[in-house]
Amino acid sequence: MMRLISTLICLFLPGLLLLGCQAPARRPAPTPSSWPGPVTRTPAPVGPIPSPQSASTPAPITDTLTLTWWTPEFLSPKASGPVGPLLAGQIADFEAVHAGKVRISTVIKARYGKGGLLDFLRTAQPVAPSLLPDVIALDLVEVEQAAALGLVQPLDGLLPREITPTLYAFARQSGQLDGRTLAVPWVADAEHVVYDRHRVSTPPDTWTGVLAEKITYLFPAGSPQSLSVTGLTEDVQSTFLAQYFSAGAGLDARTRRLTVQEQPLVRVLNFYRDATEAGLLPKNAINLVGLDECWAIYAQGGAALANVSARRYLANRESLSDTGYALMPGWANPAPSVAGGWALLVTATDPARQKAAADFIAWLLMPERAGALAQAAGWLPTSPPALATWGVNPYFEFLDRLLSSAIARPVGPEYTAAAGRLQRAVVAVLKNGSPPAEAAQAAVSTK
Repeated sequence: MMRLISTLICLFLPGLLLLGCQAPARRPAPTPSSWPGPVTRTPAPVGPIPSPQSASTPAPITDTLTLTWWTPEFLSPKASGPVGPLLAGQIADFEAVHAGKVRISTVIKARYGKGGLLDFLRTAQPVAPSLLPDVIALDLVEVEQAAALGLVQPLDGLLPREITPTLYAFARQSGQLDGRTLAVPWVADAEHVVYDRHRVSTPPDTWTGVLAEKITYLFPAGSPQSLSVTGLTEDVQSTFLAQYFSAGAGLDARTRRLTVQEQPLVRVLNFYRDATEAGLLPKNAINLVGLDECWAIYAQGGAALANVSARRYLANRESLSDTGYALMPGWANPAPSVAGGWALLVTATDPARQKAAADFIAWLLMPERAGALAQAAGWLPTSPPALATWGVNPYFEFLDRLLSSAIARPVGPEYTAAAGRLQRAVVAVLKNGSPPAEAAQAAVSTK
């Protein structure tokens, strides 16, 4: 009997030991493709920016820290043309400098709308907060909305000191809300005029010059179409804002609040009326909602002078030997462009991940990298040192003047109401034939 028991132990003991040493099966970690799709939520109005979230206890850092970066396809390692390989190389170099201890996992999202970058931030926050990125690229017009979600982390004290001071003034201001740096503009775009050299010898600096020289001048005056999922119900063109500020409207560099000011508005509307009555501002300007429409009309000879984006001109300038460029005419001096673009933001809550994310942003913003990326993508750099890497060219020198005088887009909870009142005044004059003073007074008195 004892011999039989001994034999059974010898037969089964190794198998029991083997089973005891096996690790339990692990449940696979969730991935962006496996988490539930966006839930429908009513967009919350943008109000005062809440304090960003903070981690109660830092996440444990393993030997390799992987940062998740959400970005649109055209600014990713998967981008077509020279952008993709260039950015992939910049990321590889960043990882190499960190000896593989920090890696970047790029997740491509749509630019705007449902399923876009901002929409995913909004919908992931309540249902799958663990899937939020550490770094995100956003259109500058959506930075304020992202900050209102409470997910954007201040960069003050995280970025190297040499980064933000070198940016153009509009870029520094665009990344700041309520005195805190929440975003760093990466690539930019700005607005200027092009003119037919056969019809315009010297482009005018002022509206008086446009009227005196009888130059047909085209710019968009219709309410712009918002690309954001939380788009404004009423808005006004960046062209109008540039003209409005050139006419004396104030914009505080810190708060960037838009207000309805009667005298500057009357000046802009007087120019609209006078140019229309003289046949210099085409009547269809009130139906144009973007600069690309102006470009198409100009290219067909529909105007001697037209507003365009610098990106559009960059893409076509080699074939435009008969087209010149200049700053937009304004009331008493050239109007400053209201510049836009794409920025990088940190959303990580763990301090170690925040620091690594800020280091990644600083890496991409170094002049030689930012300049090369902007040029490859057909955008403008956000700092003079980055633009200098493009070399010497008359148009590049002009771009430096354009960006140096550019201003940041207004922000604030009252923006929607103010923009709507201004746009209704434009419609009243250009579409309904109202006197400028009457339209301006109605905009000021409307609450």
